[in-house]
Order: sequence, then C-alpha cells, then structure tokens
Amino acid sequence: MKMNMKKIFPFRGWTKLRKSKSRKPLIEQNNNEDIQAGYNHAVDRYDNPLAQNNINIEQEQRLQREKNITFQEIAELLGVSPETTSDPPEVGSCCSEQQTVNQCTVHLMQSSASQKLPKPPAGPNQSLQQHLANVHDTVINELLRLGPLLESKELMGCLIECYHRQTFHHLQLLLQDIRSSRDSFMLMNWVLHTYLSEELLGHPDHLLFREWEANAKNKVLENVQKEIKGSLDKILQIEGRQDCCDSEETYIGLYVDIIQCINAMPNEAQKISPELYDGVREVCFEELQMFVGKYMAEQDGLLGKKAKLNKPETIYFLKTLKTCKELRKNIQTKGEGVRTSLLEETVATLGKIETFTLKLLMKIVADITEHHLKKYFKSDDRQLSLLAALEEYFPKLDYVLDEQKVVMDEAYKIIAHTYLEHLLKSSQHKLRRFWSPDVGQRVGEDAHQLHSTMSDLAPGVQQWNQILLMIPDVLECKSIDPLKLIVAEKQQESVGQSMDLKRLLRWNGLSEREVREVLEALPGSEPTYSSGSWFSCLICC
Repeated sequence: MKMNMKKIFPFRGWTKLRKSKSRKPLIEQNNNEDIQAGYNHAVDRYDNPLAQNNINIEQEQRLQREKNITFQEIAELLGVSPETTSDPPEVGSCCSEQQTVNQCTVHLMQSSASQKLPKPPAGPNQSLQQHLANVHDTVINELLRLGPLLESKELMGCLIECYHRQTFHHLQLLLQDIRSSRDSFMLMNWVLHTYLSEELLGHPDHLLFREWEANAKNKVLENVQKEIKGSLDKILQIEGRQDCCDSEETYIGLYVDIIQCINAMPNEAQKISPELYDGVREVCFEELQMFVGKYMAEQDGLLGKKAKLNKPETIYFLKTLKTCKELRKNIQTKGEGVRTSLLEETVATLGKIETFTLKLLMKIVADITEHHLKKYFKSDDRQLSLLAALEEYFPKLDYVLDEQKVVMDEAYKIIAHTYLEHLLKSSQHKLRRFWSPDVGQRVGEDAHQLHSTMSDLAPGVQQWNQILLMIPDVLECKSIDPLKLIVAEKQQESVGQSMDLKRLLRWNGLSEREVREVLEALPGSEPTYSSGSWFSCLICC
C-alpha cells in the first residue's frame, strides 16, 4: 500500500484532535477568548508576591496534570496498557518538561510497535509469505490510524522510526529461523522491494539496515551453499546407480541437471540485487568445483571397469565427454566475474576427465582393431570385419554425433596406422596367396571402405587414409622417376607420415639409396647424406 505523507498531514501545521467525552487532545489548546482576560488578571496581580507564587503553583499543577493526561492519552491511542510498560522518565531527568513528555511518547511507541507486530511463524510449514504480508499490513495500518491523531510531523517521524527498529528486530528473528534458500530469498526480496518501497515509511537508519542486510546476505549464501551441495551430491548418487544409457534423455540428463542446479540460485539472486547475484554465483561455482572433483574420481573407476569388459559400451564414454564439454561451455558463458582461479581449476579438472576418457576409448579402439586385423592379414576373408565391429561399438545416433566425431578423428588415425603396420609386416608373397594377386587393389578397396565407414559414423571426420590410398600406385610403379611424381602428388595429403612412407618404399623393394632419392625429390625436402660419407663430415665440420 502506497501512502503519501500529505494524506496524513493535509496542510502545514495541521493537527486533528478528536474531542469527545472519553478523549482529550494530546496538548491543551488555549482558548483565544480567554487570552486577554488572563493577561489583564495577571497584570493586576503582578506586584503581589503572594499572588505570583500562587500563579506558579497553579501552572506547575496544571502542567503536571497535562503530563499525566498526555501519557494516559497516548497509551490509549497506541492501544498499549501503561501497566505493561516500564515507568516513564521522571520529570527533571531531561533538559525540559516537553522533552520528558516526548520521551514518554517514544517509550510508548516502542512498546506499541513491539506488541502490534504479528508473532513469527511457529513452524516451517507456516507460510512466510503470508506472515510478511501481515507484517506489512500491520505497520501500514497502524501508521495510517495514528497519523491523524498525533500532534506533529515530528511525532509521526518518531513513530515511523520506532516501527523501523521493531520491524528490523522482528526480521532478525525471522532470519535466525530460516533454513531454506527459498525463504531466504523471499525475506530479502520483501525487505528490499516491498517494505523499503513504501513512501510512508521513508528510509530506516542506514546502519540499522546495512547490518541486517549483511546478516541476510550471509544467511542466503549459507543456505545456498548447503542446498547446492546436497543437490549435486544427490545428482551424483543417482548417476552412479544408472545402469543404462539408451535414450537422449539419459545421455544429456546429467549435465542438464547440474547446469540447472547451479544456475537457478543466481537467477533468483539477480532479482534481488547485483551484489547478491555475484555472491551466490561464487558459491555455486565453488560447489561445482567440488562436484567435478568427485565426478572425476567416480568416472575414473567406473569407466576403467567398463573398458575392461569383453564388449564395453562406448555410449558411457561419449556421455562423459558430452557432460564435460557442456559444463565447460556453461562455465565460459556464466562465469564472467567469478574468481578466475576457481574457474581455471574447474576447467582443468574437466580437461583431465576428457583426457583419460578419450584415452580409454582409444585403448578400446586399438584392441578391437588389433583383434580383427591380426586375423584379416592371415586369412582369405574378402570383407574387413573390423568395419562391422566399429559400427557395432559406435552406433550412429543423432544426439552423440558431436562427441563421436572427436572420437572417430582419433580412432581413424589408430586404425589406418595399425592397418599399415600389419601390411608392412606381411610379405607380399603371402598376401597374394591369401587375398589375390593384386594386393594393391585390395588395400585400395579397404582404404575406401574405411573412410566410408568413418564418415558414416562421424560426418565430416578428417581423412587419415591417404597413405593407404597411395599403395596401389606405388606397387604398380616399376621405375624411380614415375614413383617420384606419384609420391610428390600424394605427399601434401599425407603430412606427418614421412616415416611410414619411407617404410612403405622399402617394403616395396626399393634400396636405401632409391628411397632417399625419392624422398629428396619431394617439394621442400632437404638432401640427406649417409652417416659415413666424407661430404657429410665436411658439412658438419
């Protein structure tokens, strides 16, 4: 309820005292008609000492009588029984009689405010929101009721100040009993955006408000920290009990729950104040760091066990990579302004999880590849069974494609290199006997099928089969010069595979000198010299 002070004091110097048989005004009003008569009577007796003494006695008695009436009257107006309050200050304890009357008034106002405010909720099931509404209505209604009956704006200001102090004392009691972040946010939001927004109430004492605000902020952070920790621990426990990942919901559920958990609290705090928003975010990211450390320990053991199974389910490894990627992305998006060292440590831990997860996956790929190629190069199988195995281990699912592309990029390198290793360890004579007279054609077909499979599992994957595609042309070429052109043409596509290229040429029957001659013909290559030549010794000297 908004109320302007002008509605309580319609015009300057206004005092509205309701006269009745049962109520007198707070301060007696002099009758204008008696002023002159009183003056004349006083002049007539001015020179009479006894009369003057009687006047003083009468004035003192009247003043004392007005004080007694004023104290009783104020108590009646405020709805406070004088017997329930401590004795008012004695006359003479202040610098003036009027100040003593005002002290009595303040004393009664404080008692009234304390008695009028509703009692705090008795238990957690009672609504804090309704209680705060009752507090608001009580304060505003009392000020509206008493405003027209008080003598001046000074007394009204005194009453408002008394209600401020009693209200913040009441709020401090509420703060001590609050155990949830929801109620913490609600209380702080009510104070900042409802109670302090009332024009009628003005602004409370700065120190009074700041002290309560600091206590409220600490209570909010305490409850947020406790609830975030509990929620993240529960999320981790639920994740540890899951024994399947057969849908998009279970694939993305972990990181969605985590992000919602750590973002919800700051979003609520942002509605209250920027300072509280920053503090709550800091607490949430601190708890996220603790969670990521626990998550790393759990995944290290869990994925390690799964990798040792005869047929490990790679979907769990992909899910871990997805979770780390999304958490890192959220940190980069929402972490601006949070302590840099905190964010860096969390991101570093996520990187460690990704590293060992990818390492375990590559071990699985290497084992699968070795198992199938070992048999393939010693049999007459016309189909490379490895490719079917890859499709079985890495099912094509739309919601895993991003992570699978990262995995396939590394797996592609391992598979191509392992294939080449087995090829170079096998004699061409045996391969012609197992496969067909045209070994080069068989290798070329395998290279194309490999790339087709990898591209199907991870669209857009980088191509790593270039050196395998070179083999048919190398095997067909019977002279050095055409071979130089073939190798030079493919060299740009097989960057980083010069050592494999050298071994391939030797496997094809070229001598060391011929291999060196071919490699030196490549663009950008430098001449190589045998370690025993006199020219190389001269260059070194």
